[in-house]
Amino acid sequence: MTRLTVVVDNNASRDGILAEWGFALWVEHDGHVLLLDTGMGQALLPNLAALGLPASRIEAVILSHGHHDHTGGLAELLQTIGGRPVWCHPGVFETHYKRQPDGGLTDIGPPLASRAAYEKLGADFHLVTGPVEPWPGVHLIAPVPRLTAFEGVNPSLVTNVGPALVPDPLLDDLLLALETGEGLVAITGCAHAGVVNILLAVQDFLGAAPAWLVGGFHLDLAPEGQRRATLEHLGLLREIRVAAGHCTGPISSRTLAASLGLRFQTLAAGQKLEF
Repeated sequence: MTRLTVVVDNNASRDGILAEWGFALWVEHDGHVLLLDTGMGQALLPNLAALGLPASRIEAVILSHGHHDHTGGLAELLQTIGGRPVWCHPGVFETHYKRQPDGGLTDIGPPLASRAAYEKLGADFHLVTGPVEPWPGVHLIAPVPRLTAFEGVNPSLVTNVGPALVPDPLLDDLLLALETGEGLVAITGCAHAGVVNILLAVQDFLGAAPAWLVGGFHLDLAPEGQRRATLEHLGLLREIRVAAGHCTGPISSRTLAASLGLRFQTLAAGQKLEF
């Protein structure tokens, strides 16, 4: 049995659950308890308590990428529960900036900035640089191959190559895929690698198309051509079920709801999915 519980999202499903810009997902799979991402940092521990999910049960943390709305709660979590394995791509700790309309830069990387700072709090990093299966039926893929012509880097996201600022390729974007009784479930934090690239990666590495796509898809914030092409592609898939939240955006969510009908649902903190 596989159960997913949204712990942190931009929206909350009921009173008593905090909403914040960010994402964290409690993953129960064949007796293992994992946490994908940790949100911005304010909502994680209160929401775990409100949902009756003991933080001490978390065996390992998986980071989908190095932005602060996915890594912000990691330090406090480690301080609360002690050392834990942390699975991520090494690029999580490269520089990640967002360029503002006035040309200024905002650091949107992990709040503590360095791997060593988290190791002092008990993080035992396992670096993912290719497909791995750390637990039976739990697959991590990073980097996700960039194959489509229409899914590219976001021009507002930049990083350092030496002293130069260049578009951030976000090679640290990591895909979690679960083998469940309903088929493969593909889970993404923000889909910076591209939603269609993520679906192709599951097919290529695991040999079957995902039955479910879950997470944030970063579509309303993507270039318009990418957004349109991605939504068109998803609308043509006749079997997939989609649960979208966080950075997907209301415009794209409405489009998906119209094209997928009952096969689409929005995510919110406190919501559960079972497979």
